[in-house]
Amino acid sequence: MGISTAKNRKIAQALVDGPRYDLAGPTVHDDIRRAINRYGVAAVRAAVKELAKPKRGRPKINDWKELAPVFKAEAEEWLSGGDPIAARSNYSIAKAFAEANPGQSPISTHQRVERKLAKKPYGRRWFMLVTAMEKSEHHYPYGLYIRALEELAALDDGHPTWKAALKWARSDVADYTAKVGNPPPSEATIAEVRSGARNALLALTTPLKLSDATPLLPPRGRI
Repeated sequence: MGISTAKNRKIAQALVDGPRYDLAGPTVHDDIRRAINRYGVAAVRAAVKELAKPKRGRPKINDWKELAPVFKAEAEEWLSGGDPIAARSNYSIAKAFAEANPGQSPISTHQRVERKLAKKPYGRRWFMLVTAMEKSEHHYPYGLYIRALEELAALDDGHPTWKAALKWARSDVADYTAKVGNPPPSEATIAEVRSGARNALLALTTPLKLSDATPLLPPRGRI
């Protein structure tokens, strides 16, 4: 007889002899049945009612969602030529956040947010640059859009998204230059650069309408 067989018989006999309170499962009903055998129906019912009450206290705070206005303001400052990372410390931002959203403990909230802001690569600078990149696509010169992608590619070099997006943006500028004959205006957005390149290509590939062409015959009465 093997050791495993003897062990299995020992467990089976223990189950037959009666409930074992140090065992768990295999179902919730089994656990409750053992608790009833040990404490009684009334005690178990009262305990379940107590434990099933919704937890009180402040709702959980989504730190990144609450910090979105900070990243938006910093992105606009960065796009205007400023350096918000140097102008304000993570400590000061976390302190202001904890004062507005203290949670269970203002100190722990402050420390948690400060750690998140300093995290690399997905911390304060990353969120600011992503916000700046998105905002600049339609509202700022294309050079700033490309610069934001360059910094994101350097900051998050393990992710291929930014390098690919940077390559496409530079390709858009090159396409515009090749099709129009000169670089885009410096104030043009990257969206305008793309649109300009498409329109130039459309003009080159669209058949010339007769109304747009030079008249084939001189005007009547001038022969």
